[in-house]
Amino acid sequence: MQLKKRGLYNNNLGFSLVEVVASIVIITLILLSFFGLLIQSNKTGKSSEQIIDATYLAQQEMEKMYSYFKYATKDTWESAFPYTKDEANSTSNLTLYNPTIPSYTKNKEQIIVKAKDLSPDNTVRIIIEVYDSSGKVLKAKVENIFSFVEKR
Repeated sequence: MQLKKRGLYNNNLGFSLVEVVASIVIITLILLSFFGLLIQSNKTGKSSEQIIDATYLAQQEMEKMYSYFKYATKDTWESAFPYTKDEANSTSNLTLYNPTIPSYTKNKEQIIVKAKDLSPDNTVRIIIEVYDSSGKVLKAKVENIFSFVEKR
């Protein structure tokens, strides 16, 4: 008595051309969707890295401001400020300081320091902005208010 073979392997014909092409198309669609996901993930990672680097630069500049304003007085803070004043772009209530490109920048980012004297409060508002190398896209912005030390 012979046993009848049932199931997928009951003949020796193999797969048809239509089945092979259909499986290749399905596999290609699946792989393309994964490649798109990988490419988008890479772009997001690069963008996040640039923002983190810019935030770090802004933080470093703000720490310079902390150490500067630790000893600055109301009368002398502008004369000894570690940046050069940008007379052309400054306004009456907001003083702009020339962009600098410190040697430790990774992608030649531009750092702009803005200072607003809040005289009645005996304070100065410092705004530090980090732009990309073209100077057009804002990557990070840090703001703080410093009070002056009292005269001795």
